[in-house]
Amino acid sequence: MATMMGMGRIIRSGERVALSHYHLDAEQWSAMLSAPGATLPLISCWADDARAYVLLLEGDRPLLASTAVEERRYLAPSSRFAGAEWGERVAYDLYGVEAMDARGNGAPALDEGGWTSTWPLSSRPGPAAGGLRPLAGSHLLRPEQTGLSGPLELSFEVLKGKVRSVEVCAGGAHRGVVSRLLGRTPEEAMPLVSRMTAGGFVAHPLAFARAVAQARGLVPGPGIRDVWMVLLEIERMSLHLFDMARTARGVDAELLATHCDHAREAIARACAEQGVSRRLMDMVACDGFRDGLEIVPLAQAVHAAMQPRLAALEELHRVFAPRLDGFAVLDVRLAERFAVGGVTGRASGRSMDMRRREAGMRLEALRATGSSQGDARAREGLRLAEIRDSLKLLERILGSIGLEDDEPAPDRTDEGIGVAEGARGDVWYWVRLKDGRIESLHVRDPGVSLLPVLGAMLRGYPVSRVPAALGSIGISPAGIAL
Repeated sequence: MATMMGMGRIIRSGERVALSHYHLDAEQWSAMLSAPGATLPLISCWADDARAYVLLLEGDRPLLASTAVEERRYLAPSSRFAGAEWGERVAYDLYGVEAMDARGNGAPALDEGGWTSTWPLSSRPGPAAGGLRPLAGSHLLRPEQTGLSGPLELSFEVLKGKVRSVEVCAGGAHRGVVSRLLGRTPEEAMPLVSRMTAGGFVAHPLAFARAVAQARGLVPGPGIRDVWMVLLEIERMSLHLFDMARTARGVDAELLATHCDHAREAIARACAEQGVSRRLMDMVACDGFRDGLEIVPLAQAVHAAMQPRLAALEELHRVFAPRLDGFAVLDVRLAERFAVGGVTGRASGRSMDMRRREAGMRLEALRATGSSQGDARAREGLRLAEIRDSLKLLERILGSIGLEDDEPAPDRTDEGIGVAEGARGDVWYWVRLKDGRIESLHVRDPGVSLLPVLGAMLRGYPVSRVPAALGSIGISPAGIAL
């Protein structure tokens, strides 16, 4: 089969069970992993007791393939997709299912020896394992040393004060959020989804709402769609300013950092004055948005607060940008191999922005371009360009809000995939409903795609410069170990 068919065709030869989801038998799964020709970009990989999944991107559309887990084992997607390794490690820690022929050393992703049982989400959990020891010669950086919020630890192999390799220790950051959502209705789950991570108070619930709508065979109307777009762009500007401030402080550009802080506070204050939360928490609902939200005055207030500040930010960036030259470089080949999205991917030459596939998007507003050198300077320049685009997009939406389109409604299959292009990259949700409640759920935060490339980006840098690099990369720990 593999000698005759490409990867996408092999997947679609399986049993179609939802709009973009195909069940593959063991032979088809193996053929997919050994298919000749181009490898489709991997979005995410996960597994539970029953099935293993890979979510791929074919053109600009998601394509989901799954296969049965037999005797706790399945053929490892990482044998073809390098970025699948993290999902395989997480699946083993949570369910005890083993990826055969997997890449890497099989080190735990979450279970660092402190859990009361192994494989806690499995139908057959095991006894607790003994504690794990750090590697000899490793240097563990706590959150306060990295500038990250939350209990994510980075273990570095250091030689003469410089980084040689990086290992992510996410066990302390794991909150069991996804397991807490199972069995709830989407409406009951939404408040928790809205608090998934401060890096996506809009992006996460929006991706979830889109997945739920697809599962229910619904298409949000143009008015709802435009409100969601406005909220997402406001969040994008706020988070870009936050990441720029973190980066600036790491290279002693305090004046730029202060201007970023003031601009972000102006956005937050404009939100509060319009009667919504400063960071737009609880604005997105499964069927639309919070009752009483007046999107036009909100968008106008944010635009008025941010637009006059942009020129000063751009000038300060020009002054301090040379300090970021060649800093924390991500090669485009790595960006493509591990599906790194958002500013970090685009500044390296991987030009993917999932907003461009959205119905009703005012594409003429999305003009941001810049250097593809892959360093911190390119990322910060792109963030500023995207803030300018966000302001322009607000203008375009306000000028034609609720513009009709002819997007067809999908068939109801009780399963859906949703995506939102957040400030730090593409956020994906897959949800399966049963009797109106969440039977299965998977979340892919863009931070996961950064884990395999951190070592290459930080190698050779003094440990003291790690906070500036992580700020520039825009990694957030809360979305990595849900």
